[in-house]
Amino acid sequence: MRGVRDLSLSGLVALAFGCGTSVTAPEPDPPGVPGPALTYQFGAKFEPPVGRVVHGMGQWDAYNPKYQALLPADHQPAAELQFIPIGDTGRPWQPAKIGLALQAVSQQGRIPLLDIGLRGNQPTQAELALLSDKLFAIDDEVSNGTAWDSRIQDLVQVLRDFRKPVMVRIGGEFSGWWNGYHPYDFPKAFRKIVMMFRAGGVDNAAFIWCYEPAASEDFDAQDAAGNWKWYPGADVVDWFSIDLFAKNDVSGPTGGHGVLTSYGKTLKFLDMAVTVAKPVVIAESSPSHYDLATAEGAALAWAEWFAPYFQLIGVRQEIKWFHYINYDWGQASYYASSGWKNNDLSAGPAASVLYVAELGKPKYLHAGEQAILKDYGKYK
Repeated sequence: MRGVRDLSLSGLVALAFGCGTSVTAPEPDPPGVPGPALTYQFGAKFEPPVGRVVHGMGQWDAYNPKYQALLPADHQPAAELQFIPIGDTGRPWQPAKIGLALQAVSQQGRIPLLDIGLRGNQPTQAELALLSDKLFAIDDEVSNGTAWDSRIQDLVQVLRDFRKPVMVRIGGEFSGWWNGYHPYDFPKAFRKIVMMFRAGGVDNAAFIWCYEPAASEDFDAQDAAGNWKWYPGADVVDWFSIDLFAKNDVSGPTGGHGVLTSYGKTLKFLDMAVTVAKPVVIAESSPSHYDLATAEGAALAWAEWFAPYFQLIGVRQEIKWFHYINYDWGQASYYASSGWKNNDLSAGPAASVLYVAELGKPKYLHAGEQAILKDYGKYK
């Protein structure tokens, strides 16, 4: 998500700081799930069976209940996005509360998708303009030193004790200027964190590498020595991820004269996922520049964002999971100043009725169906 996050509104932060190859080998049915053996396109941890897409929601505590109230009881989200920045030095570090928050999400029948932010104290856009060094994040400190190792080890302990399935996104939107990450240091930091989790006995986590198409298209770049600029490597990445907010992220021209549009970058990133045989989760998404509180805005949003968004999910079979962020972005000054509007589906029926109907399609996997996710039964 572009820009500064209001940490007071993010549930977990508030608690914590106080190659086109497919794998189709059949697997045994999970306990209590009758029917033919399930197949998984990529064989990734917590991947849904072929033909299913996990339905998840975003992170805003005051708006998630509104989202859930729109949906039938059997179509509730199976996952929930949460954030924890390890470098926020202005707040006390309370790992025990992180564990309690994860348990709360699980007890409500959802899988946590935990974003581990390496941004440090993220500046506002005005503050960033005054910085001589625009690469303000702590990923370089993580990759080249031990200053943040104790906090990473705390998270290792929290996730090991949690024991249940968790999706872990490290440094989401890695190449976005708004996050200040360092080329070539970021993938080293990502690898280090994954290795620390594995060394600590955390096997209940799937690790996610996440891009946002407002950033440059150099996510697959390497230097002359073959070092990746941003990609941590297939051995430490279980899932690819992409965040989609603008209409140009989900449809339109793909580019020209050697320059890719946002949609062109979306497709290029999805192609890379297929090439290295990784499933894709849309970790964050909403029609940022449309006002769902007005009939006209909602109609435009459906035609220009929602319909192409769900079409993309349908056409690109590597997309196996999505989260919708239900929120009025006008409530946060940074986003309002950037033209982001009310994306609360409960603000009016024009989009919500169509959305609920879309999620009624049998391909979407909701709360209560997680048992058929690959390897899920090992960590219940």
